[in-house]
Amino acid sequence: MNTSSVKLPWYKEVNSKQRMALFAAWLGYIFDGFDYMLITYVLLDIQKEFSMTTTETSTLLLAAFIARPLGGAIFGSFADKYGRRKAMIISIVVYSIGTFLCGLSTNFIWLFIFRMVVGMGMAGEYACSSSYAVESWPIHLRTKASAFLVSGFSVGNILASQIIPVVALNYGWRVAFFVGLIPVILVLYIRRYAPESEEWEQARNEGKTEKVSMLALFSKQQWPITLVIFAVCYSIFSVNWPIVGLLPLYLKENGYAENVKSLMFWAGFGILIGTLIAGFLGDKWGEKKTFVVSLLVSLVFLFPVFYLKESVVLLGILLFLLMGTNLGIAGLVPKYMSKFFPTEMRSAGIGFIYNFAAIGGGVSPVIAASISNKIGLGAALIYVTLFWTLLLVIFVGLRIPERIQAIMATKN
Repeated sequence: MNTSSVKLPWYKEVNSKQRMALFAAWLGYIFDGFDYMLITYVLLDIQKEFSMTTTETSTLLLAAFIARPLGGAIFGSFADKYGRRKAMIISIVVYSIGTFLCGLSTNFIWLFIFRMVVGMGMAGEYACSSSYAVESWPIHLRTKASAFLVSGFSVGNILASQIIPVVALNYGWRVAFFVGLIPVILVLYIRRYAPESEEWEQARNEGKTEKVSMLALFSKQQWPITLVIFAVCYSIFSVNWPIVGLLPLYLKENGYAENVKSLMFWAGFGILIGTLIAGFLGDKWGEKKTFVVSLLVSLVFLFPVFYLKESVVLLGILLFLLMGTNLGIAGLVPKYMSKFFPTEMRSAGIGFIYNFAAIGGGVSPVIAASISNKIGLGAALIYVTLFWTLLLVIFVGLRIPERIQAIMATKN
């Protein structure tokens, strides 16, 4: 028997060094998701203490999004020039300290500012970890690496849903933010065990990392691609974040205050499972088909979530399915974006564009909150999500970014 012709299971094609790299990035995503989603579980407490309206309260979600482009640009460029590993360490420290400072806020303005610090660090961590994780795995397995990486955010969300309500109830919302300092411990692990990206090291040895990667994003050859990827990412955030950002508030306002913890667990678990499924389907079906099918299926669950109120159990099941199909596509994003940017500008491209587009995730909840004054929060979330879902299906389904990339390649 010729053993060389036997195909190994995919997980045996990944060596220990590659697994360690992805694990380090995955841990960063867990704490990223934990710190970022923390505030959604104490919004009502903050709203009461600072006497804010629902619209004003929703701007605290926008604060982190506003600062993300700057964080993505700074840390992404740093990662392209000095390495993914160093940039990951610094960004984790920044968002951890920012979360801790949120607990010291004396008024709305200071809380808004500290949430901006969180957004900068989170953006940097996303930019560095995305490039780091995708580059660390074999090319034909990078869709899975992308999904495994992003699943960490869901794990962090689940942990936040189980820990933060309990901490806030017993010790107050400020102490809940102090818990967000824990990710600093991860820095010690990364410094000791996480290897640098081999793909980045190769680019450095070839002298490709000496240029300012941010400027390259707007070169004559690259700027049309930069623009269309921004449009795609803006749509992704606008699809995902109205619901995920305002769901705890919606549940509390509609008689589910005592069930927020359990319902948010199933919502977060749905994102986790959906992300992993998207990674495997992405390798089998391709990114386009996985994107489109998942988003269209999500619409089946969108309306019942906000109109069927007979059972908490039924609502939990619907939230699991909605979040799995709506946010599950996030598992494809790092791999999807990476193909549009060469190694020497990849972190800056992902960091700046993705996080600049993330403003959509802050704007859409504010729009939904504003509309809710007339039609109710549930209906507002449906209409905003529906609009952006259909637009994203058009972008990805018609392969608009790939078409533009091909056109620019012919002009080179």
